[in-house]
Order: sequence, then structure tokens, then C-alpha cells
Amino acid sequence: MEVAVGEEITGAITAVRKLIGAKTMKLTREEALKYHRQMWMDMKKELGDNPSHEDRAVFKNKWCDMHFPNEKIDCHCFLCEYVTANYGDGFCKKCPIKWDEEHDNDCCLYDGVNYKTSPISVILALPEREVEDGTDT
Repeated sequence: MEVAVGEEITGAITAVRKLIGAKTMKLTREEALKYHRQMWMDMKKELGDNPSHEDRAVFKNKWCDMHFPNEKIDCHCFLCEYVTANYGDGFCKKCPIKWDEEHDNDCCLYDGVNYKTSPISVILALPEREVEDGTDT
């Protein structure tokens, strides 16, 4: 049976989370969006609009540890945490932000916007995904 690389990655995330005893945060959709925006706004204030991918990763790690020291936030992303807690791993299309529908191992892409390299102001301006028939909380 051939397994897509994305499935291998999400399976590995699940295994690591179980190994370290991490629990998912029970965020509402609104809370996930609020914390997502606040973290990226704080990053822009501290690092400017176009920090390196490495600087973004370090900032996200520190920000999450500072604001939620007892939580293990999936990918240091509140949107990923929301999706994992409510739908399980690998349900990127349930992300409250409308990222691209087609992706290669990297869910967080939208019409040429990449969370690793795009200006933060562009990331903050990404549209929200519409709530689907009451299934999103």
C-alpha cells in the first residue's frame, strides 16, 4: 500500500503527540483565529514584515511557550491545533483560514502565499474559510 508523504507526516505528528502526552487545546474557531492573528501581529511588531523562515519558527515557539506554557500547540499554530482537536490530523481543508485547496505536503499555502516566506501583512490578510453547514465550531 502506497502512503502519501502528507499522511506519513500527520501520522508522525500523532505518534509524537501521544508519546509526549500532549493534549489538544479545545479552541473554538473564533479563539483559533484570534490567537493566530495575535501571534502573527506580535511577530510583525518584533521582527518586521518579512523575517526568515527560521526566525518565524523560533518566534512561534517562544510565543506559544510564553502565552500557553502548559500546552503543546500543534505546529505552533492555533489553526492547526483547532483542526487537530476537532477533526483529527490531516484535515487541512477544515482550516479556518482559506489556504490553497491543492498542496504538496504543505497545507499552509494560498494563491502563492506561503507562511514560511510571504510578508506577514499578506498572511494576516488571508480570507477566512466559510463555515460549512454548521459543522465548524
